[in-house]
This record gives sequence, C-alpha cells and structure tokens, in this order.
Amino acid sequence: MRHPPAKPCGLVAAALILLFVTPPAASETEPKGKSSLADVLASLSLPDLDGKKVELDTLLGSGPVILDFWATWCKPCLMAMPELQELHVDLAARGLRVVGINEDGPRNAPKVRPFLTANGYTFPVLLDLNREAQQRLHANALPTTIVLDKNGVVLHSSFGYRPGEFEKLRALLEPHLAPKPNE
Repeated sequence: MRHPPAKPCGLVAAALILLFVTPPAASETEPKGKSSLADVLASLSLPDLDGKKVELDTLLGSGPVILDFWATWCKPCLMAMPELQELHVDLAARGLRVVGINEDGPRNAPKVRPFLTANGYTFPVLLDLNREAQQRLHANALPTTIVLDKNGVVLHSSFGYRPGEFEKLRALLEPHLAPKPNE
C-alpha cells in the first residue's frame, strides 16, 4: 500500500522558515559565528516619509540598530509597534536607533504617516516600495525584527510577535548601549 507524502511537522516547517530569514553568511573578516549586514546595508537606500533617500549604512556607527519590517495591515506588526516605540523612547538617548521599514507598497504608502501620527509613533520609518530591502535582508515574514550592533553584526533576528520578546531585546541591547547618564 502506498502512503501519501508526509507533510512537514511544525519543527521542520519552523526550520525551513528560519532558513529563509537567516541573514547572509558572515564575511571572512567577521568573528566566527557572527554575520554582518554592513555590506548589504551599504548597497541599500530607501525613502523616508518625506521622499528623502536614506542610505541604510548611515544607520550604523553610533550604537545598536533595530530594523523592524512591518505593514499597516499586519496584526502581529501592530501588536509589536507599542513596544518598539517604548524601546525608542527609553533607549534612543543611549544610542539605540529603532527604524521601521514599511512594506505597505506604493499604493498604500500615503496611509503610513497618518497611521504613525494617530498612534503616536515617533521612530523613523522608511518605505520599502519595491520590497528590495525585504528581499535582500531576508525579511520573508512580517513582522521581522533584526537587531544589529553598531558595526552591522546581527545580534538577533526574529519573525512574528511574541509578548515579552522586547524585554529580552532590551537585555540583549544593554551591553551595546552607552552607559546610563547617572552611571
């Protein structure tokens, strides 16, 4: 008797997804086991909400960076946004840069600024109108969060939203931030 092909179980499916959201391999100059997105960021520029092109590698250099790929129609993205805003408010003075990369596309791009304003989000947002950044940074699911150190080395990457994840990110970021003002 012939059995139908097996469907991938949850772990296999998760492994396949992680394969697609894993950043590109590290260059030979990077410490073993660490991957850097500095070269990819150097070749990417996206417009901000005013249409001004921003070279993504200019985000590096002064402290850690959180790149968060999101869309206004993505419910898990919307659940993560308040926590991103909190990290932005709490840690920007210590060098953290939170940057949203919106994936709504050209047709819905005019909705992004009113959405941010209505919800009180103040971190910068760039528009990935042709999905080049999404493809080149392997952000195949929304939301995708990539945390980089000041040199572009990937400290963390994840997809989806899990309550409590941003508190773990806060702890991960701490050694990469400038000291607290009273220390």
